[in-house]
Amino acid sequence: MQAFLTKIIPIFLLMTLLPSVNADDHENETVTTALEYYLIENQDALIAKHQELSNLLKEQDQKQLQLEILFHEFLIADMSSKKVKRKYSRLCTESTENILDQGDIQSELYAILSACFGLSAETNLFRAASHGTKSGKMIEKALELDSDNSFNNMIKGVGDYTRPAFAGGNKSRAITYLKKAIDLSKSNNDRESSLVIAIASFHLANIAFQQREFDISSKYLDRSLEIAPTYQKAKNLKAKLSRN
Repeated sequence: MQAFLTKIIPIFLLMTLLPSVNADDHENETVTTALEYYLIENQDALIAKHQELSNLLKEQDQKQLQLEILFHEFLIADMSSKKVKRKYSRLCTESTENILDQGDIQSELYAILSACFGLSAETNLFRAASHGTKSGKMIEKALELDSDNSFNNMIKGVGDYTRPAFAGGNKSRAITYLKKAIDLSKSNNDRESSLVIAIASFHLANIAFQQREFDISSKYLDRSLEIAPTYQKAKNLKAKLSRN
């Protein structure tokens, strides 16, 4: 897959997780394991790994390690309740200045920071406007650097439908970006790309469910669960769909 996903990611959350770069086995294992924990909502395992990585950073200040920590903060915040979401989205956004000052920023990092600022805006009333604005600027920067990046398009799509209309949310636009993320991922035959398809398909299913287009929702859920049968959010939506 593209570089950032093979180095650091999933969506996630996601995903999540790009120019081709060969990552070592340790980096691939860290990414894949984090994504699998995210899909089954194993918060404890992600938090434990985040602490392990943070302890290592005290001993060796490596850019790769910083990015892995940031990625775990994003995943934990995305899957958590309000209190934990606030804590880890704050940790993620507080790293922004330090990381951006290092230069040579890949587009996917801007996408993750966009997601973190968006999650922070959800949980902090006093920062909702400023962090919502920063979230928008970060994802636009990511797409400016690489508009054909599956992860960037997925984050853009998720942001567009989770934000309210008055804050720039747009479900039709979200569908376009999520479908593009899926199309871009299909050309990569690896687990990380498959998980991007699973996550993007879940969000398309959720949009269709919200619009009461239950047949379309079911189609996307089937695709998501075929790739990731243990994906908890997709399983929960499947249960809700069966009651309609």
